Amino acid sequence: MSTGSIVEAATALRPLISDHRRAGELRARLSDEVIKAVGKAGLFRMFAPKEAGGLEVTPTDAFNATVEISAADPAVSWLIVNSMAPCIMSALIPEAERKAMFAKPDRNFGFSAVALAEATPVEGGYRLTGSWPVVSGCDDALWCALAGRVMEGGEMRMNSHGRPDVRLFLVPTKDLEIVQTWQDAAAMRGTGSNQVNASEVFVSEVMACVPGSPPVIDRPMFRGSPTAITLPIFAAVAVGVLKGAIEAASEEIKSKVSSVTGKALRDQTETQIAVADANAALRAIHAGSLEVYARAWEYTSRGEAVPNEIKAELYSSSFYAGDVARAMISNLYTKGSRAAFMQGHALERCLANIHAIIAAIDARRSFHHSAGAVMLGGEPLEPSF
Repeated sequence: MSTGSIVEAATALRPLISDHRRAGELRARLSDEVIKAVGKAGLFRMFAPKEAGGLEVTPTDAFNATVEISAADPAVSWLIVNSMAPCIMSALIPEAERKAMFAKPDRNFGFSAVALAEATPVEGGYRLTGSWPVVSGCDDALWCALAGRVMEGGEMRMNSHGRPDVRLFLVPTKDLEIVQTWQDAAAMRGTGSNQVNASEVFVSEVMACVPGSPPVIDRPMFRGSPTAITLPIFAAVAVGVLKGAIEAASEEIKSKVSSVTGKALRDQTETQIAVADANAALRAIHAGSLEVYARAWEYTSRGEAVPNEIKAELYSSSFYAGDVARAMISNLYTKGSRAAFMQGHALERCLANIHAIIAAIDARRSFHHSAGAVMLGGEPLEPSF
């Protein structure tokens, strides 16, 4: 598959994803049909090395493909974006281990960047013990990338930069315990984000990855800060949810009559403004995010470090896109049909999902603060900026 066709593939999958969305919500896990189709299209390996069957798509294509999938069901795109880090980390490990990770290349990966577990050094690697309360798609994943803190003598080990030694441990899912905790989730139910536990799981040294370290496969996608590559794609999920909300609201508003005013909703001034503002916001955050993402990629693709000034624009655009999408969806929800107040309505789903998505992205909000500091002539406070 060419990189340009990944957006077409994502667009073509929207009807199938929409048809199975409710089923995924009811079982708190995506349907097998969706997992199979999305995997076959290559969407779980957009950021994987070509040597492993990955596509190594351009950031622009990855962003636009994620928007299309998110407009149909952000639970699906959440498994796609959570597969990014494991795919990128696979470029840091030896060929034999990489082949094992992609023995079945169409599968998604579980991922948690929350370093709640502890890794104790042993001969040849580490013993990993701990819990990760939210690991999306873990039931369908054959491998998980899980953050953990390296401990020595009961204290956290520091790396060469004087910071805590936090790594991403690549672990076969069969070595982990999955606890079914997601059935009561009110948002993003299809992600199947259950709890994962590890008890003294051995992870070899080569599978204990340090993000940003020199890759074995030295190409642009795998150099530099993983955050600069991945954070905008998380923002693309929010952009896609807004797109889906606008489509759903516009379709319904065209045919509804207010039971209060007796006027068609499409003829009410506040509703018209809400839809117009949402459309304008969608175009602005989509174009703005893509513009700076492409500029940052120009540096990376040349093997050059992305200047902090451009990173500041990149990170601020990503957070702004999410915040604007949340505000616009909330406005559409209040200005549209009262039917949206019912459970399972398209706008009700969008409202719940966008808040859950932004809550997850907020874990990296320090990059937003640091972006402002850089724009004001200061230094970023976030160590991995």
